[in-house]
Amino acid sequence: MIVRVGVIGCGWFGSAHARVYRMLGDAKLVAVMDVRRDIAKGLAEIYHVNYYTSIEDMIRKESLDAVSVAVTPQHLHQAAQEAMLAGSSVLVEKPVVTSREELSDLEAIIKKTDAIFMPGFIEVFNPAVRALKDILDRGDVGSLLSIWSRRVGRLPKKAVGWKIGVSLDLAIHEMYVQHYVTGEKPLKVSSYTAKLLEDSGEEDLAIFLSHYPNGVISTIETNWLTPSGIREALFMGDKGSLIVNYPEQIVRVELADKVEQPRIRKSEPLREELSYFVSHVKSGEDPEIGYEFAKGVITSIFTGLENKILL
Repeated sequence: MIVRVGVIGCGWFGSAHARVYRMLGDAKLVAVMDVRRDIAKGLAEIYHVNYYTSIEDMIRKESLDAVSVAVTPQHLHQAAQEAMLAGSSVLVEKPVVTSREELSDLEAIIKKTDAIFMPGFIEVFNPAVRALKDILDRGDVGSLLSIWSRRVGRLPKKAVGWKIGVSLDLAIHEMYVQHYVTGEKPLKVSSYTAKLLEDSGEEDLAIFLSHYPNGVISTIETNWLTPSGIREALFMGDKGSLIVNYPEQIVRVELADKVEQPRIRKSEPLREELSYFVSHVKSGEDPEIGYEFAKGVITSIFTGLENKILL
């Protein structure tokens, strides 16, 4: 079975989805959609596919099995809703939704359809994160005690009208990685947030503190203030620690008597992610990285934002 796919949203990341789908042997990119006709047409011409300005028209006329939803965050929920009601499975880019109300609406729609739903949690498919989880599961650094994650960079996407803060843009990456590698949801989450740039809109600095059932304490530090991008995390156990560098796909293991850097076969996380999505559309089986996983992660972010730390 070849999965017929389309892309909703033809910006920089939607274009990346289109490129990767063209590389997958069991998927066929047949159409793209954007409310901006010129943008949709431009991407369609690159890949010699049809283009649309209506989600429903694209899915029904092209008999699509699946779509990637890569529009601006405030429109993700509506686009995903339209796609599922039109009969398509969906991969929805992070943050998936921007409120608890949208999350509740999304769950109701998923229950009404047979569509496969998957969040665009790309770092789960980073080979370094997979290696990190394997090392933790083997117990190479003993029992996990604490996690410290940092993901920072310049204020992004202002020109295209993103209406979310740094928590839903950056902190969510570290939250889903922590959920994935620990296999647990935190019992308690709180946050300190600040708006330090006058024209940033929402919060541009956020620090999340989480307490997991196994006793692990985690810190997530994110901001849009740092000129150079940093994406790294430190996982500390009672026998050693692990440091993961996401962009370089490197994990360093620091033990009492030695330091190791396991060899990791590098690959493009987006390709791994879309391949995983297509395989589940083909099988009809709900993915492990599916709605329930997404719900736990997003709920943790919203809970943290509601439980403010005052300094």
